[in-house]
Amino acid sequence: MKKVIINSPAKINLFLKVTGKRPDGYHDIYTIFQKVSLFDKVEICANTKVQSNTIELECSDPEIAADNTNLAWIAAELFLDKSGAEGSVSIKLHKKIPAGAGLGGGSSNAAAVLKGLNALFGSPLGLDDLLGLGADLGADVPFFITEWGAATGTGKGTRLHPVQSSNSYYILIWPGFSVSTKWAYENFVLTSNKETTIFGPGQGSEEVFLWQNDLEEAVMTRYPLLRELKSRLKDAGALHTLMSGSGSVIFGEFPSRQEAMNGLSRLATDHSWKTYVVQGLQ
Repeated sequence: MKKVIINSPAKINLFLKVTGKRPDGYHDIYTIFQKVSLFDKVEICANTKVQSNTIELECSDPEIAADNTNLAWIAAELFLDKSGAEGSVSIKLHKKIPAGAGLGGGSSNAAAVLKGLNALFGSPLGLDDLLGLGADLGADVPFFITEWGAATGTGKGTRLHPVQSSNSYYILIWPGFSVSTKWAYENFVLTSNKETTIFGPGQGSEEVFLWQNDLEEAVMTRYPLLRELKSRLKDAGALHTLMSGSGSVIFGEFPSRQEAMNGLSRLATDHSWKTYVVQGLQ
């Protein structure tokens, strides 16, 4: 029995522009993904001497389904199918990243499973193969397969280009509830403003859109608490505040850990919320 344990990071979006609707049901976006130092641990065991493929999944969060609807399980199935590998697979998810928070926890776990199984079965798939499988699983998965700390994402988010990582510190506030990504995009009203389509990655356009999230208005209309959290983070000294992805996490940027900790001490929080101080990963 072979075993690997992988740190599976969260991400935030430093901006998110929605630029169109795709025939496949996804939306075209333009974003910067930034990995941060909030991690799940993904423990993967594989018995490569067994000739029948079986998958077992455990999850420390009882609210998250530990069955074949979980993206980590689906990733394992996809890997075994596409690689031709044979064996039994056991996965344990030790969760710290809240679900439905806009932090990409499920996508990160799926990427960890793909990379971990590839290592355990002798690397039958190359990086391009893994990125292709990741794109089949979800729009955020390919970013987590890369070793980059930060990247622009275009198309449905799977066309990636590395950019300079942020070394800022952030306070993340999870308000105690999740937001459906599908709902957020369905309730986003695409405006006629098409300025995002004239820029390409690496052309210096990212600064124009930093600290903008096109999904905020729709989500905050339904969940006004999130607007209040942005205000509270500003009052606590955050340089900038934003909703990550489709929510529900709101984050604020601070130039140092000490200033983030000072901000945390000034932040009045409800008992149902969770707060995290994290740093951008390089």
